[in-house]
Amino acid sequence: MDSLTLTFLPLALWWPVATGLSLLLVLSAVLWMFLQNRAPRQQASAGRPAWLPWAFALFALVWWGFGFAFALWPLTELDELGQWARASSYVLVPLWIGGVAWVGALLVQRLLRSMAAMRG
Repeated sequence: MDSLTLTFLPLALWWPVATGLSLLLVLSAVLWMFLQNRAPRQQASAGRPAWLPWAFALFALVWWGFGFAFALWPLTELDELGQWARASSYVLVPLWIGGVAWVGALLVQRLLRSMAAMRG
């Protein structure tokens, strides 16, 4: 069965690439939230709380720290055989960390749109 791996990279780069990928996914979700929450120039804030993107950014960075500490950091202690045995973790763990951040961003944005539609 084929699985996702970083075998096209040297073994020494697996952990830095996995860490960078997870950080990139989380930061892109935060950036997307800020871009989506911008008020149009013609309208006022349309009832959107200004603190919400900052709260989401804090949540996303705490989530990344949690994922880094409990899922990515233990991968640094593996020897070469252990790294090969957990090769798919170097791809799947960053995707899980970034995926949760993106799901959170999408849900918060949907909530904001629903609140705006209820206000009229």
